Amino acid sequence: MTKTKILCSLGPKSEDAATVKQLLDAGASAFRLSATHYELKRLVQLITLLNEIRSDLSKAFSIIVDLPGSKLRAELPANCEFMELAEGETVLLTENELQTSKKQIFLREPTVIRQLGKDDEVLLDDGKAMLRVVRRQEKSVECVVERGATIKQNVGVNLPKIKLSIPSFSDRDRDIIKATANLMVDYYCLSFVRSPKDVQEARNLLDSLDLKTGVLAKIETKEALDYFEQICKLSDGIIVARGDLAAETSLEELPVLQKMLIMRASKFKIPVIVATQLLESMVQKDHPTRAEVTDTANAILDGADALLLTVETAIGERPVLVVETMKKIIESVEEYLDELGMWFDARRKESSADSSDAIAKSSYEIARETHAKLIIASTASGSTARRVSYFRPNCPILATTPRERTYYQLPIIWGVVPVLVPEVYSVDIMLHVAIEKAKALGYVKPSDTVVITLGTPCGVVGTTNMLKIHIVE
Repeated sequence: MTKTKILCSLGPKSEDAATVKQLLDAGASAFRLSATHYELKRLVQLITLLNEIRSDLSKAFSIIVDLPGSKLRAELPANCEFMELAEGETVLLTENELQTSKKQIFLREPTVIRQLGKDDEVLLDDGKAMLRVVRRQEKSVECVVERGATIKQNVGVNLPKIKLSIPSFSDRDRDIIKATANLMVDYYCLSFVRSPKDVQEARNLLDSLDLKTGVLAKIETKEALDYFEQICKLSDGIIVARGDLAAETSLEELPVLQKMLIMRASKFKIPVIVATQLLESMVQKDHPTRAEVTDTANAILDGADALLLTVETAIGERPVLVVETMKKIIESVEEYLDELGMWFDARRKESSADSSDAIAKSSYEIARETHAKLIIASTASGSTARRVSYFRPNCPILATTPRERTYYQLPIIWGVVPVLVPEVYSVDIMLHVAIEKAKALGYVKPSDTVVITLGTPCGVVGTTNMLKIHIVE
């Protein structure tokens, strides 16, 4: 198992049971379903399928539903799958179809059309095409194409200089959460988060439904950068969504933004996921480019917990090969994490914020000094495992938990192997169960050293207060 986790987006090329199982065998730890591209009925079917696979295989992987949010999309005229935009030609952006010979692209949000003014930039498909507004008309805006491209139906639209007045957490998002509330979704991704208010609205809805589903905030707007720390405090993880983020800021800023966001978010002990164009050439090819391999490696060295494949596994010709390739890259890079992961040294030198952090840091330090084969973190909520993961130990972290919800949320955490165990209220029994599980899974053998962290009283959230060095018998 790689310590850096591989997350796969499902789509036409990968959403059948056989391919999902092959992706798991290849190294996938979680599956993302983009609600933007599915009718609700189909989305429910796929979530149900993934839960059936989890039950059949008795294997932990996370189910992630990516909510559409307020992302603007370009709708092309009926029966038009593609549109060629040539540099210098004129295009109309309008809410509804007009009687005209000019090319038209529909933006179904009337407030957006009204917000656009002369010289505003309009980016399509993560900036592949760029339009500039030349004049406003009564029911449309006229644009000139400054960067041409062929665009598809429903590609994303970015307006980098416009503060949109539409809400990020949409009515459709609410409907999707309510419709999937009883289907054991592990995380909902919030798209186009702009402020902590967007995350809080989602949390309020989940609380009203008595759901413990995690919330992942996608960082892809300028406004989100201004409120980043507050967003992290309310989220269970963030996704550095590089496509829209680059369109909303600039390509030149993206490399530094990625490093800074990973570093700042990690201090909150939440997972950071990097997405977009990691191995995109493999949508059609059997091997990645050198630049893609280097980019993937740098995301790992930056401290990403997980890497999210999007089109590569959703519509790519060989999704399983993509995951196998990414696994090889990760395995190669992880051999050099201690030597090249400069951010990790800084983490390890920080003063502990509280006793739980102190124990997590000590478990890392003791494991390093004793050459332990494994750290066992007994956890109810998953917090202990996340805290230990923050320090990037050389050995795996076996997270034992009696809670099914925690068991299915932990697969996206760096270095963590979740194991479901019975609820016990004795430290001795808990230790025995954990060691036996570790032996059964092949992580340890007699005479190996194991570091164990847990809390007493057993099963109570937030009581991590015990650290033990154990020699396996």
